Amino acid sequence: MKKNRIRIFIALTITCIALLVSGYYILFKSSNLVCPNEFCFCEVRSATDVNSVLQQACFQVTNKTSWQLAARIKELRIVKPGRYKFNRGISNNEIIRVFRSGGEATVALRIDDVARLEELAGKLGKNLLHDSVYFMESFMNDSMLALSGIETPHVACIIRPNTYEFYWNMSAESFLKKMKSESDKLWTPERVQSCSRMSLSREEVVILASIVKAETGSLDEAPKIAGLYLNRLRSGIPLQSDPTAIFGKKTIAQRVYLSDLESDNPYNTYRFSGLPPGPINFPETRYIDAVLEAEEHTYIYMCAEPGGTGKHRFSQTLAEHEKNRRQYIAWLDKQGIR
Repeated sequence: MKKNRIRIFIALTITCIALLVSGYYILFKSSNLVCPNEFCFCEVRSATDVNSVLQQACFQVTNKTSWQLAARIKELRIVKPGRYKFNRGISNNEIIRVFRSGGEATVALRIDDVARLEELAGKLGKNLLHDSVYFMESFMNDSMLALSGIETPHVACIIRPNTYEFYWNMSAESFLKKMKSESDKLWTPERVQSCSRMSLSREEVVILASIVKAETGSLDEAPKIAGLYLNRLRSGIPLQSDPTAIFGKKTIAQRVYLSDLESDNPYNTYRFSGLPPGPINFPETRYIDAVLEAEEHTYIYMCAEPGGTGKHRFSQTLAEHEKNRRQYIAWLDKQGIR
């Protein structure tokens, strides 16, 4: 009889242990996340309790009860705002670990397809936690810019077009510091020395590079155009760059009209001498180098080449320039470009 009781006790003990192990496995170690791909992301925009996070379309679990119980045992009550990356098939234990990480999954974001701060703020607001208004207000915030070592009029000068990895919940201050760091990397001692030799500040080089970029997509032609504008600056001749005259238009202009050239837009270099107050786009390093390595020549006029080649005809005299301009206008008319 005593032996039977011992056998029963041992059997019950083993059963209990097996149930506990099985329960622990189901609760913490078995797969519980529905993820159609190899990995998936969940973006939480505000602090959310573990029950409410189940309402997120991005967070779907197979067993809601086990998730809630596991979170309670592990004392996870609130999920912080962030972008969370989950691998397919992970367990409650791993889900809790990811949520406790603070949502530091990054977003790969291109900023080489925007041309001005408003467009940049819009792209950041569309892809990150904070909206475009938040970013745009930060770009104009003197105090915040000062903390990042940036002067308000030159904030657009530090934006280097590229593809970056950003934290989804990144603050505007963090973004500005990252851009400032990327910009500082560009300015090697050799480039700084070139600026000094040309009697131009870094910001002036970036502004001129943005005009060169807007004028041509041909890198071979860029140093020649840079040299032309430097000739004008040194001679006190207005730059008279068409892209600066139409900067601020909401639509892309295929043709520049007299009304554009007469506009009071402060970037309009037909109305205002010298460089505009800021860049008209975010120039890549190659255009900055085109300015720093500008070609030396005596051209002061240029006109787009007929045929839609994207290149230009250069001239030293106004008479020659007018001849080139008439030929280009005749080509535009023939093409029906308005």
